[in-house]
Amino acid sequence: MTQQTSAPPPATLADLIHRLDHARSTGEREMGTETGTVPLGHYTDRHHWQQEQDMLFAQWPIVAAHSSEVPAGSALPFDALGVPMVVTRSGDGRVRTFFNVCRHRGMALVQAEGPEPAKAKSCKTLVCPYHGWTYGLDGHLRHRLHAETFDGIDPATLHLVELPCAEAGGLIFVKRTPGPAFSAAGFLRGLEEHLQWLGLADMKVFRKIDRVYAANWKLTVDAFLEGYHIRVLHRDTIYPFFADAYTVNLDAGPHQDSLVARRRAFEAFETPRDRDALCKLATPTQFLFPNTFLIWHPDYVSLIGMFSPAAGEVRWMHTMLIPPDRTGDDWIPHWEKTFRLIEETVFQKEDIATAVAIQRGLHSGANAGLQAGRLEHGVLRFHRGIDAAIGGTLVPAGEG
Repeated sequence: MTQQTSAPPPATLADLIHRLDHARSTGEREMGTETGTVPLGHYTDRHHWQQEQDMLFAQWPIVAAHSSEVPAGSALPFDALGVPMVVTRSGDGRVRTFFNVCRHRGMALVQAEGPEPAKAKSCKTLVCPYHGWTYGLDGHLRHRLHAETFDGIDPATLHLVELPCAEAGGLIFVKRTPGPAFSAAGFLRGLEEHLQWLGLADMKVFRKIDRVYAANWKLTVDAFLEGYHIRVLHRDTIYPFFADAYTVNLDAGPHQDSLVARRRAFEAFETPRDRDALCKLATPTQFLFPNTFLIWHPDYVSLIGMFSPAAGEVRWMHTMLIPPDRTGDDWIPHWEKTFRLIEETVFQKEDIATAVAIQRGLHSGANAGLQAGRLEHGVLRFHRGIDAAIGGTLVPAGEG
C-alpha cells in the first residue's frame, strides 16, 4: 500500500512495534496473567442478548461506514442496528444521521435497491416516495405537498429525528438512540492517531459483503481477538505467512490494538518507518468495542462489523478497502482474486464456519462455558467489557 505520510508512528504504536521486536528476538510470547471461562448463556440466552441490545448497540457509538462511502451530497441507508437510519453528508462536508423515517406517515425515505449491500445515493434532498415530503440533508423539512391542508401542525416540529453521529480517522460512528453529541476521536481513546498514520481515511471501497449467519455475534469477535487458532484453523491458507501465536496488544479503554507477527519478522526485522514496512512484518488489527475490526493486510484493509439481529445470529458486514492509487481497471483482477481468498475462503469457510459449528455445539450440553487460556486474554477482556457495559460500570468515552 502506498504510504501517505513519512512521519514516525505514534508513540503507542511505536511501543507495540518495540514489543513485537522483543517477543520475536527472545522467543517469549506475550500472554495474559490468567485463564477464564465465558458462560454459555453469553452466546445463547435471550435475556443476555436483550441486555446487549439495550446497553451496547443502543447506547454505544457504532461504526456505520467508512468515510468514503458517504461523499458530499449523498445519503446512505443503514439498518444493521435494528432500526432504519440514514447517514447523510451535506455540501459543507458535515456528516449527520437520522431515523430513516418520514415525519408524515413513517415511510422510509431512502431504500436499498436489490439484495446487494446498500450504497449511498447522490441527492440534494430526501424525498418521501409516499407523499413527496422533502427534507434537506440537514434533516430540515423543506416541502409538504398541499401544506395548507395541515392546519395547526407546526412544520418546525416535523424535521427528521437526528441521531448522534461523529467522524474520525476515516470512520463514521452513529448511535441508535437520540441524545447528546459525542466525540469520535474521544471515543477512540488515542487510536485515531494510529488510523491517521496508517492512512485509513484515504482508502477506497472495492467490495462489500452483508450476510447473516447462524452464530452468536460474539463468536466471530472471539475469533479475531486471538492468534492461537491460526496455526490449526488456517493451516493451508494464511498460516504459512504468520508466526505461531506471536501477538502484542495495546488496551485503549475497551478497544484493543494488536500486531500479529508475520514470519517475515523472524527473518529480517528492521524498525518500520511507514505503513508498508509495518504490514510486511505484522498485521495491525484494531478492535473498536463493541463490534468492529480493522485488519491491515499487506496491501488492503478489511473493515468488519459484527452485528446481532438475534441471539443465535450474526450479521457480517465486510468492506474491503484498497489504496487510492490502485483503483483503476487494471487492478480489478488482482482485487477480485484477493477478495475471494480472504472473504470466501478464510472468513466464510474457516472463521465463520467455525462459529456456526460452535453455536450448534453450545446446545449439546457438553459445556457449561467456553474456556480461554492466557494466549486468549483478549477474548476474556472483551467479555468483561460487555459485562461492565451491561452493568453500567463501563460507558463510552467522548460523551458530552
